[in-house]
Amino acid sequence: FDMKQISLILLIVQYAMYAIAQSNENKASLSQSEFECLYEYKVTNSKSITDTYTTILQIGRDCSCFMDYTAFQSDSVNANPNSSSDDIKKYQMREMRNSLFFDQTVLQNRPQGEMSVYSVIPPDNYMYKEKFRPIQWSLGNETDTVCGYVCKKATGEYGGRKWIVWYAPEIPTTFGPWKFCGLPGLVMLAYDTENIHRFEAITFRKGTLPIALPDIPNIVTVERGKFIKSKNKFEENPMGNIPPESISEMVVQKDENGKGSILINGVQLRLRPNGYTPLELE
Repeated sequence: FDMKQISLILLIVQYAMYAIAQSNENKASLSQSEFECLYEYKVTNSKSITDTYTTILQIGRDCSCFMDYTAFQSDSVNANPNSSSDDIKKYQMREMRNSLFFDQTVLQNRPQGEMSVYSVIPPDNYMYKEKFRPIQWSLGNETDTVCGYVCKKATGEYGGRKWIVWYAPEIPTTFGPWKFCGLPGLVMLAYDTENIHRFEAITFRKGTLPIALPDIPNIVTVERGKFIKSKNKFEENPMGNIPPESISEMVVQKDENGKGSILINGVQLRLRPNGYTPLELE
């Protein structure tokens, strides 16, 4: 080999390694997050008890990801090369102990024209897909201010509920919390007409983490309708609705305060203090 050939071989090897690194990176990371919006999600049950969850929407150019905020914080610590194993464990425990945990991760992917929803019915993790814009919106002329932004009103029906949303034309993105999307501005506030469910923006800021596919092992792919029906039924009595034959191992972990977490086949069973009020009825 002369020097020219060696240089060419090195260049090819270098390029191949770069291509592999890129493809590995792309597998996990879908898009750079340009902005993040934190939302308070409030749900009021039939006894007029209101639970407040903290959630976050990562906003990229062509996709978005909505998830529970403690899960996002845990991901942030995991992604930081300077995090100690103690830090990682602390945030994982915080995520596990969170009894008000929003257990859906919703990825909106505009180029693919679909949404992917990741959720759980212990002892299994599930994923289903639906079309990118599941709601037909009627746009109104009223305005209101949410989180410091002037917003316009839109109404639509989804999942057996009628929804009112307020979106900010000043923030030029078509995304919003949960499954709300397809409007000419970021959805800042959304609530159903019975005032049971309410998503309200509390902080809008620059993006910090890339938007990534959830790293969930042994995921079961299912149809949306089937999942909603099974999830709502399961949550009526979580302990009683797990088939005993599906349990291969059950672990109860206690933290320093004596608070326990139940894991069934490695999947957490969350017992909600005030019961479950479904977001989707159908």
